[in-house]
Amino acid sequence: MNALRLIPLVILTSLSAYAYDFRLEAGGNYEYLSPNAAYGSWKSGFLRLYHKPSQDFTYFLESDVFSRTHEGDAILGALGAYKDWSPWLYTYTSFSVGSSSTYLPEYRLDQEFNFKVGEKRNIVPSVGFTYIKYHDVHKDYIIYPGISYYGKGFVITYKHFMNKSDPGSVNSSSDLISFGVGQEGKSWTYLNISYGKQAYLATYLVNPQEVRQEALYISLFHRHWIKEDLGLFGGLSYLKLKEGYEKYGFQAGIFKDF
Repeated sequence: MNALRLIPLVILTSLSAYAYDFRLEAGGNYEYLSPNAAYGSWKSGFLRLYHKPSQDFTYFLESDVFSRTHEGDAILGALGAYKDWSPWLYTYTSFSVGSSSTYLPEYRLDQEFNFKVGEKRNIVPSVGFTYIKYHDVHKDYIIYPGISYYGKGFVITYKHFMNKSDPGSVNSSSDLISFGVGQEGKSWTYLNISYGKQAYLATYLVNPQEVRQEALYISLFHRHWIKEDLGLFGGLSYLKLKEGYEKYGFQAGIFKDF
């Protein structure tokens, strides 16, 4: 099991911000773990296609490849969609499937409901649900309420994740704070901080024991438009898993609108 469960699959933004019909993104990640002799380095790459067939609906297809020292190679596929149902409600749904490995889910389902309130509809309470089935006996059930505030040129988000891991019905929780500043078509910069615990029953031991590890995750992500329909993105990240490892990450990629 790994601390990536503390990090949501997607940080949501309003559908109305997207002006493209198609967007193609390609990028890669390099992550250095310490102690490196024990954990090595992790590399991954992804290709993501967004399509907006109507003003109130966007879907995406994603393919990821992973290579980890000591843990081998794996691939992940995902399908997701954003849907505006009314002036006060939009949803996010995704389903992903991973190849057999110790670090990817066999499958994962995410469903989030977002309610736009306030005079300007710029305050967005939300509630989300995640189910993760791993390739061994473990399963995660996650509920996460949250709230976002969309200001002029910035967005602030807070989410609280409540996780139950089976077998053992082991409970844990974590929190996410995200602050973004920018403008669609020019640039966006996001600072994300996630902190909390991961907990599960270590069934690989002769006598299964409950494992609890505190984790802190910090990332800085920037997206910049070079032209109206072309841009670059990149980011830095840091993860500290108490009594585990520290991880330093770098991401870079390119996107093109059609």
